Amino acid sequence: MSTHMSPQLSKQHLTRVLLLISFVAIGLFCGCQQQERYHISVYANVQGGADPPMIKLLLDGKAIDSSYMHKGRVTLKGNYVDSMSQNLAYLDLPGEEPIPVILTTEPLTIDFTQRKLLEGDYLNKELNRLYDSLDSLGNVFKLKLAAIPPDSALYAPFDEDFKTSIDDYIVLAKDYCLRHPNDPVGIIATVMLLTINYESLLEMVPFVRSSMGPVVLNNREVALYLRTVDNFYKTAPGSPMVDLTLETLQGDTTRLSEHLAPGCYTLVHCGSGWCRPCLNEMPNLIKVYNTYHERGLNMVGIFLWDEVYNLDMMLCDYQLPWTQLYDPTAQTSITYGIYSIPEIMLIAPDGTIAARSLRGAELFDTLDSIFG
Repeated sequence: MSTHMSPQLSKQHLTRVLLLISFVAIGLFCGCQQQERYHISVYANVQGGADPPMIKLLLDGKAIDSSYMHKGRVTLKGNYVDSMSQNLAYLDLPGEEPIPVILTTEPLTIDFTQRKLLEGDYLNKELNRLYDSLDSLGNVFKLKLAAIPPDSALYAPFDEDFKTSIDDYIVLAKDYCLRHPNDPVGIIATVMLLTINYESLLEMVPFVRSSMGPVVLNNREVALYLRTVDNFYKTAPGSPMVDLTLETLQGDTTRLSEHLAPGCYTLVHCGSGWCRPCLNEMPNLIKVYNTYHERGLNMVGIFLWDEVYNLDMMLCDYQLPWTQLYDPTAQTSITYGIYSIPEIMLIAPDGTIAARSLRGAELFDTLDSIFG
């Protein structure tokens, strides 16, 4: 004997099922966006006065909480939904370097003046130990530097001590990476590893990619460094040049391709006004222009990682006769994987990159091989 559901019951049953599915979906969504509660007490040696300083709690670069300091202390507490930062936030006080904290449901107590964690969970204690170890390495280097006689050949012992300190720093950062491959402490250790010494950046990236988990690799800052290194290899000699949106000295939008002379080699140099190696390379660039420009060499400067008024002062000091463009967003460094400046590259008439990282004698040797 078979049983058939009436059309009326069928509609009611279907409606209930759809409602149930909707409630489950909403529950899952709310679970993914579940809010956590933080409670952070901060002490700082600052005076309230008529205009007390404000401390902010930053998550993903945005302030999610703030309060004025009162009698050297403040308490921040509330709810948050973590997105890309994986619980890594920063306490920001005007005039001070921000302090990273790992948001947790356990109360945190921080001495901002001493940059010390007074109370907190395991991960925040690990983060505090990492910074203590870094301070110890820095103090050792300062003591070695102070021990160098003022009348000695300074640079040789300085370079050796500096190299030793960098090596110790890398060992420490790698140790914390391996201990925390997939949590916020690992994010901090990885960023340190990628930024301690740009000369070792390329060799650090394989270690990061093979050792760290998705929480670290998907962090916005870590991902940006990895992308920069990827682009360094994508724009190696023989690769096509990548066009850029830049600004003229008058503030108008332009494209790099608009300043490549047809049928000519173009020397593109990227640098900043605060960069001593960039300024040291200026006499070579001026000599290059005077030697090869009449033979067909086109030159373009891209000013990045700096304020445009420093470019105006540099042009006044050096009287540079070739085109100068400004990159206010530093997209040039990401697009071409520039991790050290000055970066001087040569673009061939066919639009491919003929050479990169040209400086000093190598710059002249490369141009001599083309122009004779």
